[in-house]
Amino acid sequence: MQRSQLAVAVPLLPGKPVHVDFDGGDLSSDAGLLPLALADQQLRLTERLAGAIEDQRDAGKVVHSVEDQIRERVFLIAQGYADANDANSLRSDPVLKLAVGKEPSDGPLAGQSTLSRFENAVTQRDLTRCGAVLLELFLERCAQAGAPQRIVLDFDPFEDPAHGSQQGVLFNGYYDAHCYLPLYLCGSIDGGRQYVLGALLRHGRAAATDGARGLLKVVVDVLRARYPQVQIIVRGDAGFGVARMIWTCRRLQVDFCFGLRRNERLDALSERVQLRAALGYTLRRRRGAQKEPYRAYGEFTYQARSWKQPERVVNKTEVTTGPGCPKLNPRFMTASLRREEGWTPRRLHRFYCGRGNPENRIKEYTLDLEADRLSCHSFLANQFRLVLHAAAYALYQAVQDVLAAVAPKTEWATAQVGTIRERLFKVAARVTERCRVVRVQLPSSFGWQPLWRKLLGALAPAGG
Repeated sequence: MQRSQLAVAVPLLPGKPVHVDFDGGDLSSDAGLLPLALADQQLRLTERLAGAIEDQRDAGKVVHSVEDQIRERVFLIAQGYADANDANSLRSDPVLKLAVGKEPSDGPLAGQSTLSRFENAVTQRDLTRCGAVLLELFLERCAQAGAPQRIVLDFDPFEDPAHGSQQGVLFNGYYDAHCYLPLYLCGSIDGGRQYVLGALLRHGRAAATDGARGLLKVVVDVLRARYPQVQIIVRGDAGFGVARMIWTCRRLQVDFCFGLRRNERLDALSERVQLRAALGYTLRRRRGAQKEPYRAYGEFTYQARSWKQPERVVNKTEVTTGPGCPKLNPRFMTASLRREEGWTPRRLHRFYCGRGNPENRIKEYTLDLEADRLSCHSFLANQFRLVLHAAAYALYQAVQDVLAAVAPKTEWATAQVGTIRERLFKVAARVTERCRVVRVQLPSSFGWQPLWRKLLGALAPAGG
């Protein structure tokens, strides 16, 4: 091995110099790519995504296959390298090569220019087939749970600020930014973990329901074909509590639970509940209990002018304490779920508040995996990036399932993507390649050795 030309002495110890050079051999700082690659082998996710994309290149001139490029891109995103530019620095990383399915001695993986051309060559048909792959992955998780009794679909838009002239970027006054407004969809099975189903890219002034109805129809049709008797509940904030979305749910014969924006008519219909909340707070205050907020629940029938029929509306009014005078805070939601089936106003409100979990999933998707890094000019290319980030998230969710099984009742059972990556997967490894074996050595001082052994054992195929 050729000696490094750069060696620096740093004065860290009083009686002994510390020399720094680059003669350590084939090392990687991303050994966590190994369990992610094993998760990908189990799900066959990148393989199926590659099969969904039509390769229109001249086969005789192809160096990097579609599958290799998808794997490289997804694994880089998973380890925190969201920009295609990062591939130029990491294309020779030995662990990344292993994850993609190459030997460390093979040539470099695709660079930024190749990956950028790949992203911009994807068509609308390719994207439709990629969306079907993510939906099929969710169906497989339903099958693992047996015959699911209830599936909850959560819609939520999120702001994706843009800093260039990307197609579809518009100024949104509410967010005070030039942005996209992608629509995120996740689903939970019988009250379990919420899995990513996909994300739909939309222009910067899209209404909450733009694209949601068409996406919902596709998902419901597929779920009904596989599980005709399953109860499907669609959940969303007040942006979805509008006539078009309610009618779509009625037409598709699925249940719904949407927030409603406060108005004078809703305040009038909930007047008794608000008075009861104010009275209960006053009585509690007289007894000396002033710190806890007081909540009162009620329900009534309401039909907005644009609605086709009256709907059930639940009101939760809370009197909160704080600086100054107590504050009356009424909230409203409409739902097709009936009291006769056990959906009392209190239970319905608690179910609606479960929207906080999908919002945490969006944070993992956008913050931990940087799904808001949509810097391509083409709208379709940016939609493809959302798919790639969703695939990276799906791999992490598979890892999260395994961690919950091998390390129950520990912090790892509920660890989020950022925690898993920074504390468990960002670890150095030395890679040594021989004629018949490739050896990957992690630090002897690594503190999570038992957990890693369990994780690899659960992800590796039997007999591997």
